[in-house]
Amino acid sequence: MIPETTDFGRAQSRWKKIVNALKCPEDISMMVAEVSKPKIQRVPDCMGGRLEFQNLYLPNLISIGPIHFLKPYVEEGELHKVVWTATYLKNTGQTYHDLLEKTGNSFHQQLASMFAEECWKYDESQDLRRSMRVEEMLVVDGCSVLHVLEKSVDSDYPEKDLKISIGQLTQAHHDMVLLENQIPYQLLKLLCNDKARLKRCMHNFLLVNGIGQESDGRVSEEHFITIEEDEQDKEEPVHLLDYLRRAVLGRGRVQSCREIKMANRCLHLRKYRIGSVRELKVAGIRITKSSNSFYPSFMDGDLQLPPVVVDGSMALISMNLVAYEMCLGFRNDLEITSLLVLLCSLIQQPEDVKELRRMGVLRNRLSSDKEVADVFNKLDVLQLPETAAFAHLRQQIQVHLKAKRGRIRVLRWMGEAYHTYFRSPWTVTALLATMLGLSLTLIQTFYAVRCKGS
Repeated sequence: MIPETTDFGRAQSRWKKIVNALKCPEDISMMVAEVSKPKIQRVPDCMGGRLEFQNLYLPNLISIGPIHFLKPYVEEGELHKVVWTATYLKNTGQTYHDLLEKTGNSFHQQLASMFAEECWKYDESQDLRRSMRVEEMLVVDGCSVLHVLEKSVDSDYPEKDLKISIGQLTQAHHDMVLLENQIPYQLLKLLCNDKARLKRCMHNFLLVNGIGQESDGRVSEEHFITIEEDEQDKEEPVHLLDYLRRAVLGRGRVQSCREIKMANRCLHLRKYRIGSVRELKVAGIRITKSSNSFYPSFMDGDLQLPPVVVDGSMALISMNLVAYEMCLGFRNDLEITSLLVLLCSLIQQPEDVKELRRMGVLRNRLSSDKEVADVFNKLDVLQLPETAAFAHLRQQIQVHLKAKRGRIRVLRWMGEAYHTYFRSPWTVTALLATMLGLSLTLIQTFYAVRCKGS
């Protein structure tokens, strides 16, 4: 993307502000602490600037928050949001004017700081904060989200209660996990006058995105990544996508990652490879399903991976979580990104998908193993600095592979031979015919020599 032109006077004013801040070190420390808090912001250019990913970050039906507000591609959902808001207010016994007053007061006191400045730019000349009452947008979007989440699971006929089709309901669920389609979780708390209702809505949000538990306590097989929600985390989530990420990471987050120290720290952006599933298998490495942890681990030739379900929404959810982890000002260990890079390294061919399915690590909800392999091959463009957890895992596997290097070469040779001579029935037929011709020629030559000698 081409950087926008900057007025020199404005740039000079910014520089003076920076230099003056050096006179008060205490204020600088407070500024850094504030930057470390994640805010609602746009997709980083390193992700949103890629043509192959752009459709994964744009809403299809409804806009939530200021970034896509009143854009042409969400016009269809605007009337739906009005209907949902009116129904939600009726069901909860609240009034629109009361919520406007509460939201307006809270916005100026707390909520405004949770949005990055660029969120409010409708275009190069229009700022939403100067052209409209922001609290009106926040009330409509927040009430709509709560109503959809409540009816999506609790209702026997959600499409009838929400007055939309099943396809539109699926689009609404997808729109709620987009990084640029978020409103503060604190706003949802403000608009929901019942703690039990809010808790049920958040639980429903996890269920519709594949995270939750069966009534008997077992983990559902339909989960995107089957990890329990971390109820012990006392820090309030920033928004719905942050809430989803915390649930995915689960309880083992702190002790699993941050206790690992980097041996050879590398901050270059690059792809990290450990080999495909077939290569690891030939080297004697077993791949098994992890029972209660999101984080991959390796011990005594056993690579444990969290169970993953690949369906039509997997790429959308994953890439929005990756974009969130790469946002400026958000300190994290790139856990989701690291796992996705690892899976892209493991899955190169449909045979790798088949092997992971056999081990119970991967559940295929698409039409074929080839389609799953294609999904990971398309996502295999991420470059990131190596995290401590991933570096530790890679180093363990590389030490194990050194003693098996010869077998890896044999596997590669066999793979090349397979794709050269057995890629279609015609090549197999031609190879068999050639071998048969050579065999007959050798037999004929042998008897000719024998007869001549006798």
